Formats: sequence, structure tokens, C-alpha cells
Amino acid sequence: MQSSEKGLKDNLKGCSPTKLKDYDLLIYQPKDGYRFSVDALLLANFSRIKKNSKIIELGSGCGVVSLILSRLSHDCHITAVEIQRDLYNLLEKNIKVNDITNILPLFFDIKKLAQRFTSGTFDHVVSNPPFRRVESGRLCLDSQEALARHEILLSLKELIEMSRYLLRPGGKLSLIYPAERMAELVTIMSLKKIEPKRLRFVHPNDKRPARLVLVEGVRDAGQETQIETPLFINQ
Repeated sequence: MQSSEKGLKDNLKGCSPTKLKDYDLLIYQPKDGYRFSVDALLLANFSRIKKNSKIIELGSGCGVVSLILSRLSHDCHITAVEIQRDLYNLLEKNIKVNDITNILPLFFDIKKLAQRFTSGTFDHVVSNPPFRRVESGRLCLDSQEALARHEILLSLKELIEMSRYLLRPGGKLSLIYPAERMAELVTIMSLKKIEPKRLRFVHPNDKRPARLVLVEGVRDAGQETQIETPLFINQ
């Protein structure tokens, strides 16, 4: 076995593969710790990517959203940013395992991306951000799952501010967020001049309230929002 193949195999220990047949992807993720959920699939399919777009995903985890986008839009150019070393290693490996050529993995702090990119570099920002407040529930502050799900390393306000910086005028931001925090989300987006243009509520079924909301915002756009038909996951 060549050394590169041995290194790849070693780095996949403690991980389990998940096959996404619809996209011809094999995704390795931790057996214990942060694992992707249906949220990532919903976000990838909600994001409307234009031809030859420059995309940046903020908080990529093991890379599932970026990997799906690379399959849906072969001509796009994706930068996938992740700050947790273990998840970043999986991001790199998933890119190699699936022979992806249009994703650049970047091990970096989202709050410091202005040091790496000039303003207006990207056409589209995509993110499934940490959505739980630090004070909500009991948690281990340095655990992989806590860092991915709670606003420990990055607040919602910081995410929106950085998204505005990275987007060109007219560029898009696609997010998935808890429905119960929608008012906070759209308020911050509007204050930072990323106007919410599309909203779609995600329900477990037609008998239960929305659990999530998918939001598309446009930098420096006018104030007009389209509410799309609800999505029922179990139907």
C-alpha cells in the first residue's frame, strides 16, 4: 500500500461511512461526536447556485453540503471552511475519497477570514451554523458536538457580518436555522443589509409546527420576501 493510501486509511479510523446514493457520494463522519443530519441535505438542495459561482461554506464539518453542491453544480468553485481539526481532516478525506476537484478545504477561523479574502470575493455563502445559545442546556464546552451546535466559537451576528463582507453586491446567503429563532435571524440579516428574499419552513409533518426555516438573503437587495410552500420531512 502506498504511503498516501495508508495515511488516508489511518485517518478514517474511528469513523463510519454513509452512502448518499442520490449524489453518488460516500461520506465519512465520526462514529462518536458531531454527525450531519437532514439539515445539511435540505440546505444543499435549497441553495440556488448559478453557473460558475464562487461559493464559500462557513462551518463545513465533514463537508457534506459542499460535496452535494459540487455534484449539483460541477462548474462551481467551492471553498469549504472548518475550524475543528478532526472535522477538517474528514473534510479533506471526503474530498479525496469522492475524487472531487472543485472544492478547496480551508482550516481557518471564520471570524478571521478578512485576513484571507478581500471584500466581495464570493457569489454565494452557504452555512448550517451553530444555532443553540451557550446558556441553553448542559454541555461540555470543548466537545466536538458542542462547538458545532452551540454559539461558542461564532455568534449569529458574527456569521452574518462576515457573510456580508465575503459577498459581492447582489451575492446570496443561504442558511438553515431553527424556526423559533427566525425573527432574530431575519432582523440581523436586514440590519446588515442582506435582505431575506426566500423563506421555506420545514415541518416534521403536516400536524406539527415548523422546526426549521431555510432562508436565502441577497446583499443590498430591496425589501421583498417570498414565502415558499412548506416542506414536510416525513411525507
